[in-house]
Amino acid sequence: MGVAALAPLASATAFAGVDKVYDPYVEQGEVELEARGVHDLDSGDYKTKVGIGYGVTSRWFVEGYLIGKRENGHFEVEAGEIENKFQLTEQGQYWADLGALVEIERELDHDVWEAKLGPLVQKQFGQFVATGNLLFEKKFGDDLDDHADNGWETLGSAQLKYRMSQNLEPGIEYYGDEETHSAGPVLIGANPFGMERVKWEAGLLFGLNDDSPDSTLRWQLEYEF
Repeated sequence: MGVAALAPLASATAFAGVDKVYDPYVEQGEVELEARGVHDLDSGDYKTKVGIGYGVTSRWFVEGYLIGKRENGHFEVEAGEIENKFQLTEQGQYWADLGALVEIERELDHDVWEAKLGPLVQKQFGQFVATGNLLFEKKFGDDLDDHADNGWETLGSAQLKYRMSQNLEPGIEYYGDEETHSAGPVLIGANPFGMERVKWEAGLLFGLNDDSPDSTLRWQLEYEF
C-alpha cells in the first residue's frame, strides 16, 4: 500500500477520542436528521458527519452517515458508517438505564473497516444527569497498514449535565482513547429561536496530555420528526 493510501490512516487518531456522548434511549418511529463535527482548533483540521436515522422499534434505532475530513487544507468525504443503538432497559426500571451501541464504518477508497461496540449508561440524580459510554474499537481490511496494531482499542466518554431548563442544559464532558484525553464544558439545548424539534450541542474541550490537541470544538445539530 502506497504512502497516499496510508495518509488517512495515519491522521485518523487526531479525532479518535472525541465524538459525542450517547444516551441509551430509543423512540419508535422517530426520524432524525443529524450533522455533527469535531474541530482541532490548533491545526484547523476537522471531521464532520451527516446522517439520517430511524427508530425501527422501541428498542432499536439505526442511522447511516457520510463522514468527511479536512486535513492539511484539503476536505474529502472518505467514509460511510452504519450506527445501531439498542435500548436494553426501560427508563427508570433499574438503578441506571442501559443501552448498547454497535457501529460499522468503511473507507470509501480503501478496504479499511472499523467496528465499534459497547455499553451506554445513564443515571439521573435530581436535576443532574450522568451518562457514560465505554466502546471497543477494531480496524480490519486488506488495505490496513501491516504494521498497525489490529487489536481492540478502548474509547471512553462521560457527561455530567444540569437540567437548568427544558431548553438549556450546561454540563461537562470527558473523552479519552488509548492516546488522547480531553475534557471541557458543553451546552445542550433545544428549540433555538423557536424552532421546534431542533436540538443542538456545543462543547469546548481541552487536552489533558501531550498527545491531545490543546483545544477542540465539538458541535451537533439534530432535527427530529
